[in-house]
Amino acid sequence: MLRRSANFALVVALLVALPSFSQFRTVTRVGAVARPRVYRGPCPANIEFIATVFVSRHPVWIEYDWERSDGSRSARQRVQIRSAGQGIRTTWTLGGRRDHREVWERLHVLAPTGISSPAARARINCQ
Repeated sequence: MLRRSANFALVVALLVALPSFSQFRTVTRVGAVARPRVYRGPCPANIEFIATVFVSRHPVWIEYDWERSDGSRSARQRVQIRSAGQGIRTTWTLGGRRDHREVWERLHVLAPTGISSPAARARINCQ
């Protein structure tokens, strides 16, 4: 009877630990692009940044934030990834008359796997 209780306790412990273990290295890669990469025209300009989060299993919940070249960061957000690769978007409205600059954003996956995208760069040429 004691052995059966010990086995039962082990099974329960494994079932409790399994969900957290399965989150390990779930996010395998993150890429990002800016659209358009080069903007020429009246400002302010709307630049869309699109990150693709690749996962080893799905569905899975992730937590993330966006970092900008001006040093700002978005609020921490949560989304369910429902396929092997899923896009996450944000838009940055910026620029004034005759403004010329290069900007970037990068996505940071904070949980369950800490990983970041490369910076997605855009050039703004306001008229």
